Amino acid sequence: MSWISRLAGIALACSSTHAIADVVGGHQVVCLQAPYDRAMTDHEARIQALAAWLRTALARHPDLLFSLEESAPRICLAEKIFGAEGYFDVDGNAIVLRESLSPDMMRAVAIHEVRHLHQVHSGTCPEPDNSMKAVARMTLALEADASAISLVVGWSLREAGAPGVWDALAAWPTHSDLAAAYERAMTETGDPMHAAAQAFAQWYVSDWRRQSYYLAACSDYLDRQDESHSLPRYGALASDFLESICRLPDGRPYPCEEPEIGTR
Repeated sequence: MSWISRLAGIALACSSTHAIADVVGGHQVVCLQAPYDRAMTDHEARIQALAAWLRTALARHPDLLFSLEESAPRICLAEKIFGAEGYFDVDGNAIVLRESLSPDMMRAVAIHEVRHLHQVHSGTCPEPDNSMKAVARMTLALEADASAISLVVGWSLREAGAPGVWDALAAWPTHSDLAAAYERAMTETGDPMHAAAQAFAQWYVSDWRRQSYYLAACSDYLDRQDESHSLPRYGALASDFLESICRLPDGRPYPCEEPEIGTR
């Protein structure tokens, strides 16, 4: 599967309605409920080990760890996920990961999805009366933030002597340019707030990345509208909506802007 199709299929935080069985198309999914301490199979043991690792890795990032513990999502491994490495299922409160991922890549994707879980847990989601364009704009910002925060955590782990997650993100074609922007900013300033802002801005540079997520968000919006038989909504985003999104895992805000090109 190409790196393009992988990125296009990553679920949209706050707006995914797909049930787990729909995503994996009937393939086996193994899940473990919190507190992830009753592993009976090899797959469940992998989930248990991942959950234990997340608790340790996120100890220096209290907001993310708090959301993981409070939300207590199921963590699942799927044999196949169409066009994705993983996603956070909002309705089912489940983090679903492709079982064939390498250990470091699985950890990297899990951190990304924990950030989406944190976004939902903190109420950073589109409003019910938002227009399709507003929902799409927020979706792009949520994804840019989750990508930036994954790099914040990955860099922190690398500095602590565990470079695996960072190396996986830096080598991932959909994130390599973001990792390069983050590393360049950290090398120049040593400031994670500045580096996160640079990674956030870099996310919007890719025409393909913006267009893919924008179209996916609009498609999801129309599917929801069709399923609920609701009328079109026209609500706009608050002018300061990015302030609730762009925060480091310790709660400090980082400066971020929505480029004009990203709203088209």
